Amino acid sequence: MSQLHFAHAAERSTARRITLSWRVQLAAIVSLSIYLHSLMWWTEPRDMSLFLGPWFEHIVRYGPVGAFAHPFSNYTPAYLYLLALVSLFHGTMAPMYLIKLLSVAGTAFAAFAIADLIKSIGGNPRWAALLFILPSAVINSALLAQCDALWTGACVFAVAATIRGRSITSLVWCGVAVAFKAQSVFIAPFVIGALIGRRSPWWHWAIPPIVFVAIMLPAWLAGWPAWDLAMVYPSQPAWVPFPGRIANPWMLATVFAPEAGKDLYWLGFAAAGASSVAIAALTSNSIGKPKAMAMLALLSSFALPFFFPKMLERYYFLADLLSLAIAVSVCARSTALLAVGVQLASFLSLLTYMYFYDDPYPTLIAIVPATVALVAACILSFRFGAAWPRFKNPMQQHPSALCETA
Repeated sequence: MSQLHFAHAAERSTARRITLSWRVQLAAIVSLSIYLHSLMWWTEPRDMSLFLGPWFEHIVRYGPVGAFAHPFSNYTPAYLYLLALVSLFHGTMAPMYLIKLLSVAGTAFAAFAIADLIKSIGGNPRWAALLFILPSAVINSALLAQCDALWTGACVFAVAATIRGRSITSLVWCGVAVAFKAQSVFIAPFVIGALIGRRSPWWHWAIPPIVFVAIMLPAWLAGWPAWDLAMVYPSQPAWVPFPGRIANPWMLATVFAPEAGKDLYWLGFAAAGASSVAIAALTSNSIGKPKAMAMLALLSSFALPFFFPKMLERYYFLADLLSLAIAVSVCARSTALLAVGVQLASFLSLLTYMYFYDDPYPTLIAIVPATVALVAACILSFRFGAAWPRFKNPMQQHPSALCETA
């Protein structure tokens, strides 16, 4: 009698359970995305008057091609090409809204990249739509009008191709990413480890530089001096006069000891270098393990900006995308909490930039979830199958092999 009672109770519970169709869920995501974007759409960000606005006006004044006759930006031309394309619609609306529309288009590009990565891990690619309501993604496009979704999207496509074993496709995407932002090197340890693990031929290593040069070529042909193009990235660190503005240990130096912190930059570079070698080694021994490789890509994209000095508030954005893809592909509490930790570190850094620039205490607080997320990513990498390479002892080989070697 008791069992029958529990059976009826379970049936009633199942009947009361509401299962939403994908169309309803998608409608909810779209509605929330429109609402969140509308909250920030009308606000002019700080960079609009300092950088983006003047660049757009220069392109409008000299034309989409003539604008590249001489340097006019501290960005490489890849993003400026797209800005020149958008300038063709000048006059239809205010430049700020055109630039923000380009950023939203970048978010759509990144969403396709996340869908591709989710599929490579074995998840349902439709959950990539969640990117449009991810706080850091909404802020990046609707408020800040930045192009980070473009280079991060290219990096995500590279990660997905690497997991599938498509090295050439991956390296082409790497070249595209580097052409947009130097921060795409955050994924380099993962890609290099995969190339080593697959014993890729030497000419594969030349693909990213070739793609980079090919993307720079139109600007050079239009008149932009080659030397200036080559020096865009080397000159960018001079624009950051403080130890850091992101949720990493260097934020402590920015707030409490900016001059003393500069003498310790070598420590950050050493830590980033050591972590890069470790990630490359782990990746080289994780070929054929999609979840482990995805986690190592996330670790690479998060560890480097965590250790490097002079990192800005948007530099966890690639980790935001990768953690989202992993969380919806590996539906577990651990991956969900990891994604929350990464997003919290990123969101609080952006919040500080927007509202607490002179009193950056939210970013100081965010160092805690950033550190926890970094440790969690390390643990989950091993849990998903990442392992150190095993180097064979030549003395343990078969005696005949030793004779042949001798």
